[in-house]
Amino acid sequence: MKIKSLTIYCSSSQKLNKKFYKMARETAEIISNYNIKVIYGGGNIGLMGEIARTLISLNNEVIGIIPKFLIKKEKLNLKLTSLKIVSNMSKRKEKLFKLGDAFLILPGGTGTLEEVVEVLSWKILKLHNKPIIFLNFDNYWSPLIKQFEKIIENKFGNKNLQNQFQVIKNPKELNKILKSWTK
Repeated sequence: MKIKSLTIYCSSSQKLNKKFYKMARETAEIISNYNIKVIYGGGNIGLMGEIARTLISLNNEVIGIIPKFLIKKEKLNLKLTSLKIVSNMSKRKEKLFKLGDAFLILPGGTGTLEEVVEVLSWKILKLHNKPIIFLNFDNYWSPLIKQFEKIIENKFGNKNLQNQFQVIKNPKELNKILKSWTK
């Protein structure tokens, strides 16, 4: 499978433990070794900002999608390859979905959770067949993955749910996946 663009969902919080910023930098550094365009939420704070700044410093193509009302809160990154300002969150999610050939989920809050559940639901409904990867750094996503197992166990969802995504524990594991995507 040839992947040319990767949508990254992650936190815009500025109050995170330093280990999460380090993980975001490492992730961006690994991505920069491949000819993959990154699409993300357009902000310049939190893990979003860390990913974008690192990729830009390494001369990668980075596209930001941000709703107008978040411009002041998430502080625009004006060095992006392209910045698309949209009217609302629904339009942001729509563009993030359409522009990405695959999805990488880093730790995040309710916005990230909403985005990942949506792209996962759409994949289960066969509205797309794009790869979804959870970077389960420091077991951040383990409770959600456990909930997915509970959904299957109690027959609230399809037994193939666990086959709809991959889980990696650290940025280095992303290397192997990116290599296979760019062959």
